[in-house]
Amino acid sequence: MKKYFLLAIGSLLVATFSFAQTSTTEHFESETDENTTFVDNGVIFSIVSNTGRFFIQTSYPNTGWNGTANDNAYIDNSGSLSLFDPNAVLNSSLSIKTTSNLFKVNRFWVYLATADAAVQNVVGTLTVTGKSRGVNSFTQTKTTGFVTSTDTTNGYTLIDLTNLNGQNYAGIVIDELQLTVGGAYRYMAVDAFNWVKEAAVLPVTFGSVNASSKNNRLSISWTTEKENSNDHFEIEASTDGQQFTKIGIIASQAANGNSDIVLSYQWTSNSALPLAGFSLVGLILMPFSNLSRKKTWVLGLAAVGFTAFVLHGCTKSGDAIDDHQPYYVRIAQVDKDGTKSYSKVVKVQQDQ
Repeated sequence: MKKYFLLAIGSLLVATFSFAQTSTTEHFESETDENTTFVDNGVIFSIVSNTGRFFIQTSYPNTGWNGTANDNAYIDNSGSLSLFDPNAVLNSSLSIKTTSNLFKVNRFWVYLATADAAVQNVVGTLTVTGKSRGVNSFTQTKTTGFVTSTDTTNGYTLIDLTNLNGQNYAGIVIDELQLTVGGAYRYMAVDAFNWVKEAAVLPVTFGSVNASSKNNRLSISWTTEKENSNDHFEIEASTDGQQFTKIGIIASQAANGNSDIVLSYQWTSNSALPLAGFSLVGLILMPFSNLSRKKTWVLGLAAVGFTAFVLHGCTKSGDAIDDHQPYYVRIAQVDKDGTKSYSKVVKVQQDQ
């Protein structure tokens, strides 16, 4: 017991030390005004203007935020906004992107306001999307909790990816972070970008991903074109394409987690579970995923019964659960160090 305890403490210290060595915060203070690229920790990032015109802003000293105090440089879209047009640049959107390395994002700060950058106390949204090779790895829309005046943190709101709408996205490897405002927001500034440098090679290159259901039994197949230090895959399901729950696990077929050839995978649910209960059933069975098939099957029946009871209690008398509503799945690849990357999200094709 003492040996395992010491090993656990050692692993924790190594992980903490590694994180401290690889994470960095870009404050943009040393960047050039109106540049659309910046360099941090040896990595070149591009500022991509999806809607509007975004660049490094250094013309307004003391209007940024480094996480603890005002600073002088940040990314914004002031060059594309008009003080005379309150509707200028609807749904402004930028991406922070690199082609030289992969990265993970811990947190950053945003200043959101109307077109004149002065009025913050309005109703708006911020959608945060992480992408890998153009495919969405995650997306969440924040609708509340924004700072509404410069009296607090100079008007900047912390976006913490370890807990964004109750989800942790800080461990997901991406090559692009996309930010899009909605509602009454037009102006957006980004500062104190805290990120983690990853290897230049994707741990897994996904090929095709397909999902179908018949008699509420879910079947998923996918291929990988290349695997590097891959440990296993986690199958995740969702009813809205955003909030996903783990429902299955499959080990990598690659020898020592490495492969340069196409590998095919297939996963099918063991029982005809109601699709409407995926999230709840997945959460119930998650602690028992390592049990024998027989024990898992028994627990599965209990979980289904409990799910049915809860769902029945949450629906009006006489209402039926619609098992033909859209459902979505994705494959989470888990590296040997616990890092995750994701396949594209696909809609389940339901056979009648």
